[in-house]
Amino acid sequence: MARAALLLSVLTVSWLAAPLSASAQLVALDTALQGRYLGEYLSVWVDHDKNTPLRKVVQQQDWQPVGEAIPNFGHTASVYWFRLDVQAAAESKSWLLVNSNPLMDYLDVYGVSEEGDVVSHYAGGSQRRTTEQDIRHRHNLIPVHMGEHSLLSYYIRVESQHSVQLPLTLWSLEGFLAWDEMTGVLTAAMLGALFIMLLYNLFLYTTLRDPIYLAYIGSVFGFMMLQVSLKGFGLRFLWPNQFAVSSVAVFVSAYATIFFATTFASWFMQLKERGFRFMIVLDITRWSALGSALLVHVLPDMMRMYLMVFLGISAVTMGIIAIFTYYRSDDRPIKIFTMGWIVLLIGALLFLMNRLGLVSVNVWTEQTLSVGSVLEMILFSMALGDRINSEKEQKLKAKAVLLHSLNAEREEKQRILLSEETARKAKEKTLQIRRDANQRLEAEIEERTTELRQATEALSLMVQKDPLTGTYNRHHFNESIHAACRRASETRAELCLMMVDVDHFKRINDRYGHLAGDRCLIQVAGVLRSLVQGEGAEIWRFGGEEFAVILEHRTLLQAQQLAEHMRASLEATSFADANGPRHITVSIGVAGLVPRPNQRPEQLVDLADQALYAAKHSGRNKVCLFEREGGQHLA
Repeated sequence: MARAALLLSVLTVSWLAAPLSASAQLVALDTALQGRYLGEYLSVWVDHDKNTPLRKVVQQQDWQPVGEAIPNFGHTASVYWFRLDVQAAAESKSWLLVNSNPLMDYLDVYGVSEEGDVVSHYAGGSQRRTTEQDIRHRHNLIPVHMGEHSLLSYYIRVESQHSVQLPLTLWSLEGFLAWDEMTGVLTAAMLGALFIMLLYNLFLYTTLRDPIYLAYIGSVFGFMMLQVSLKGFGLRFLWPNQFAVSSVAVFVSAYATIFFATTFASWFMQLKERGFRFMIVLDITRWSALGSALLVHVLPDMMRMYLMVFLGISAVTMGIIAIFTYYRSDDRPIKIFTMGWIVLLIGALLFLMNRLGLVSVNVWTEQTLSVGSVLEMILFSMALGDRINSEKEQKLKAKAVLLHSLNAEREEKQRILLSEETARKAKEKTLQIRRDANQRLEAEIEERTTELRQATEALSLMVQKDPLTGTYNRHHFNESIHAACRRASETRAELCLMMVDVDHFKRINDRYGHLAGDRCLIQVAGVLRSLVQGEGAEIWRFGGEEFAVILEHRTLLQAQQLAEHMRASLEATSFADANGPRHITVSIGVAGLVPRPNQRPEQLVDLADQALYAAKHSGRNKVCLFEREGGQHLA
């Protein structure tokens, strides 16, 4: 008060001569005026510089009448000054000027006497501490101190990042208390109804686990917090003196309501499953609302309001298009949802246009959003309940159809079982007869099979054996060398082959005859067989007087040692036969390699054959090796 008096002590006498607006009217402190909006008694002046001192403000000549009950200049960055002339009444009461717009950032009210003295100064707004106010309330309550003055002029400075709206009323203290009690009860009832719906649907979600209830709960909670912010309860009780929160609470609540309401509508109407052609627009609207709620602190002040209006209108429009696209008169949940969405459309459009200053502010436009949204929430809750009932009815019908089909299936199975029982008894007798016959037949088959298997094995052995020497023949060698080569390729092991040739066998045939030559081959095969049995190898008659020995998992050195042992043993063996030679020598070629995948074994045979040729060429009765890296080596 002292600082305000010092501020206006410099006002000159010329200020006293400043003419009033021709349309300005005096407001008498009369109970007949209490509760009425005072817009028609106000005149306004726009301060584009934003910091014009009070002395120059009162000297302005271009004050304009407001012309509507509640001044509404929408979202603007300018500072607005309002002037209200108040005349004292004969009744001695306490009077209040009430600003019911709690979103106003800065509100300064100066009471100036006819003499130019500042007799009162009220500093309020959502960006000022409530401890600085004379009366703490969710609305701005400006005490009217007339004192000894019969006329006071109130200069009201308004600055806000929200819409510049001044719903100013005049109340006696008793009248305001009664009005505030009634409006408080109604607002509490509205918030209580929303809270009950929130808890009820939360219970339904915990029971049904359907995410659509979470979307509905989010929309109810968002709208409830929007009402708490718009009605001033948030600033008064939830976040007092938290200026950063109070500046964005309305926007965050509105964005969250848009996100959850559009999500609920999309899921309820199954727009994605139905292939809604504007689904991408609806998704962009939804996620833009969520992103705006999360990034609201970094958005410019002007963008917050226009983005909220744009997203709100877009969401409501998409909902209306979806309703007209998929509305069916026989679908009760859609009918109830349509009524709720239309109510929400009317309330939301009026609220958004009101925030932009396109619609006049009055009792109806102020409460349309609240009443319409509560009705919409109730209708949505009814739609969800009807949806539950519809789903239950569909499930019951499906169960009845399923039960009927199961009964029919059971009766059919019983008939089938009876016929099967009769057929089974007849089959049992037939099967018993067949079983006895089959047992006899199986015994005969088993006996014949055993005989055939034995004959087959004997024949197979005969096919694999050389009839003269008793060793395996060339055909069996070809099969064995392929199998050995494949196994060595898979295990990356070395495979060795020995080619054994009887020296000067043609001379034996020419000198002693072919029968003696055959006996020589039989004797050589016997000696070789006895020598390789301990080595895990076999003897094959490769052809004529040549024999072959396959060695798996042996190195070339080990194969060479075995070959040398075979050569020396044969050389030392004495054959007691008058019609044949007493001693026989052999030449042996040895080769080894690690087969590559798909490598043919003929290459190994060729290498061993080359080593045998080298042994015979170098004088016979020798062992020669063939190594790929080192060439040929004589043992």
